[in-house]
Amino acid sequence: MTRCEPSWSVRIYISGDYADAIRAGREFCEEGACFCIQQADYVYTGGMEAGIVAVLINYPRFPSDPQALLAKAERFAEHLRARLFQDSYAIETPGMTYWHTRRKE
Repeated sequence: MTRCEPSWSVRIYISGDYADAIRAGREFCEEGACFCIQQADYVYTGGMEAGIVAVLINYPRFPSDPQALLAKAERFAEHLRARLFQDSYAIETPGMTYWHTRRKE
């Protein structure tokens, strides 16, 4: 049997320790979620930081609409922000990228 649903994904980009991100993912997934968490190196003018990219897809076994998927990603991103002691993160959808910050810039 093969199931299919319309494809969309949400990606969270945040700096911080990979092992801490995995622990944060396990905590959050107790609420019912599944994320792919990958290590990432953020290279920018004047520096570099280690971090992660967390990906959430519209998984055909548990389909979701784009707004619900984004809402779950936003809750997880805030959970990661707190656990990784970060001030900002970005969330990318197919049509928009959102930058969330606690900085007073």
